[in-house]
Formats: sequence, C-alpha cells, structure tokens
Amino acid sequence: MKFAHIADAHIGRAQFNQPLRYDDYVKAFRETIERAVRERVDFILIAGDLFHVSKPSPKALRDAIEVLSIPKRKGIPVFAIEGNHDKTIRETSVFDLLEHLGLLYTVGLKRKPRESEFQRSERKGNAYLVHGEVGDIKIYGLRHYSRWQLIRGDRNLLKALFKGGDILMLHQAVDYLSADTPYAKAFDLHLNDLPDNFLYYALGHIHVARLAEPSKTGFSGPIVYPGSPERTEVREASHRIIYRRRLVEKRLEENRKGFYIVEDFQPEFVEIETRPFYSISVEGSSKEEFRRKLREIAPLLERDSVAVVTLEGTVKGGLSIAEVQDVLSGSALAYYTFHSRVSSEVVSTAGGLKEDELFTEWEREVLRHLTAEPKEFRESIDGFLEWLKESFEKKPVEAKKPEKEERKPKPAEPRKVEKRSESKKPPKGTGLDAWLRRG
Repeated sequence: MKFAHIADAHIGRAQFNQPLRYDDYVKAFRETIERAVRERVDFILIAGDLFHVSKPSPKALRDAIEVLSIPKRKGIPVFAIEGNHDKTIRETSVFDLLEHLGLLYTVGLKRKPRESEFQRSERKGNAYLVHGEVGDIKIYGLRHYSRWQLIRGDRNLLKALFKGGDILMLHQAVDYLSADTPYAKAFDLHLNDLPDNFLYYALGHIHVARLAEPSKTGFSGPIVYPGSPERTEVREASHRIIYRRRLVEKRLEENRKGFYIVEDFQPEFVEIETRPFYSISVEGSSKEEFRRKLREIAPLLERDSVAVVTLEGTVKGGLSIAEVQDVLSGSALAYYTFHSRVSSEVVSTAGGLKEDELFTEWEREVLRHLTAEPKEFRESIDGFLEWLKESFEKKPVEAKKPEKEERKPKPAEPRKVEKRSESKKPPKGTGLDAWLRRG
C-alpha cells in the first residue's frame, strides 16, 4: 500500500500581486500530482487548503480541474478535506463541485450519507461521519475547525468522533510541531488533544515539512505535515543573505518544498523544484553604505528568483526606498520588494528647549508625581488629586428663574403595540457537539 500526502497548495494565490507567482503555485501543485502518479500510488490525500480562498476564480477552478484530472484518468482516487482558507460557513463548497465531477472524495461530517466506490458513512447523531476506503485501508478526516469548536472544557470532539483506524486527516496546527511557524502561539490543538490508535496522521495547515515519530510522541503512528508545495512567506525562503559587518549567505535546507510518499505507513519526503526565494537583510548607517552592500549582493542572486529585502539601521535624515531600489533593477530577479526598518538619526535637544516649552503645566505635574519614590507614591498621588481638584474646580452657577410659567406638555396618548409572534428559540449550544445532538 502506497499513498501521497499533500497539503496547502493554495491554488489561486498571486503572491505579491504578481501573475508569475499565481503560475508558480499551480506549477508546484501539478508537479506534486504528476510525481505521485509516476510513483504509482494507490491514492492521494489533500489535507486542506487546496484553494487560497473559498470562492476561487474561474481560472483557479479550471487549473485545479485540469490537474486533478491527471490521477482520475489513471484511476487513482483523491481524498480531501477543507482547510481554513477554502472552507465555507455553509454546508456546500467548491469541493462539492469537484466531487460531483469525480475528481475527489471528501471525508468528514456530512448532513447526508455518502456511499460510493471509495466512501462509506456512519450515523453520528443527526449527521453522518463519511470516511474513505481503498481496499482494507480506512481514511478518516475532518475539515478545519477552530479550537473552541473542537475542545469544550472536558469535551474533546475529535476523541468522541474518532476511536482509531488507519489514517486520520486534519487541517489543524498542533503545538508540538508549531515551533518557528506563525502558529507557534496560535496553535489549534495540544498534542494530547489528538485521538490515538491511528497508523498515520495526515495533517495540513503548517507550511513547512514536519514529522513527529511515534517514538517521540507515544502515538500509534507518525504525525506528519508535508508543508506547502510553494513558498507562502519570507520565513519559508530557500536562501538567506545577511549583510551587517560581513556578508553571510546560506541555503535553507530545512525549508525544502514538496510532499510525502508513504509506503506501509512509513513517510519519505519528496522534494520538488520551486523558484528560488531570497530573504535578504542589510544593515547600514548611510545611503552610500546601503547601495554598496546591495551592489555586492546582486551578483549572488539566481536568475528568475524572488527576493524580499529588509533594510535596517539608523541614517541621518532617514532613508527612502526609492534611493536604493534601483540598485537591483539591473539584476536577473523575476521580482523583488523592499521593507524598510531604517530610522532617522536622533536629534539632541540638550540646552535647546526649556521644560515649559516641551510640557504643559498639566503634563509636568503628572510626570512629577509619577516619578515619586515607591514609598511616597501613595502620598504623591493624593497630592496630585488635590492639585487636580483645585485646578479644575468650578463655582456653582445659580439657575435662572423662568420669567413665565412653563406650560406643561399634554400627556401623549398611549400607542397601540402589536403583539409579535414569538420566534422559536435556537437549540442550546453551538458547534459540532450541538450539531450532532440536534434532531
């Protein structure tokens, strides 16, 4: 038994609003599918975020259909779940169209059962848990949900739904594998939130390849993220160049891109070729220094690559990106962009401005009391409040007597209030657990 594990293709994304990056994402996804077919896999898993948005453009939809037609022609089933980017708040999504065309099979909770050559359904309350089957292999899964939808106090809906099997496919960030990613402090699940007794955990959501072996976690099978086939942010760069006092260049092997081929539940990473992506950091103290350093960097950049350049330092009078960006205009880069963290030189005011020119009386009084010693702080605050009261105290103003007797307004006639029909109360609770209980 052999299968491919792919995730986070993000078809339809034009990174940096560049058409060439749209093409890069489609090309990377096509290469993963074509490589999986050449490896003669029995089935393919897509663990969420096939599309970059839940309503993909006609072009993105066409490109996805063309690529997914490759395994269909070979009789290789594709099983998929929706990620946070391509899920909808409704029951249906673009995945239903792809499923109707026979291009993929979704697994997870459904309102109606789905029975096909590769799908089976099990009733769960008022819903159905649909799983995939290829031979003796059972593939379970669930679309992306937020943590509060999955974990409610002592109630863990993942463990309630899944009691074990061959493969569990989820699109969630697990804390154990989230270090040095955007989800390090925004993970969805703790490691012990995952249900045990699966031979392979096919995950998506984290865009770098990560693998946790059973010997490290105590689970029955490996927990695996293949990462995104194409680079989605500067932290996933293929190369890093840092130029402070000296120039340092490094190829980031840990950020390789691809997917996993899994044979007998043993994953092996398959790298695919993507456009070189540079993360460049330059530190300087003058416009001339920045321009010189960028000129030294330019010959090191591969042809048709992408570069994100960050400028750092302090420059007298500040630095405009327009003053340096032309240095790379003659390079062979396909696209580059600058980010500036350069600050202007600090101007000293010693002996120039007096205290009363910098602060108002109110501000000086506040600062004086805030700088009091800790032991005297309470007494100082009491003094400040007393000063505040004296400064803003206003004399009472006597109300003028009305010259003429005020006419009392006539009481308004009571309005007739129509009775509204009582609306039905919604079922108690929200989320998956309420959905399962609702009948």
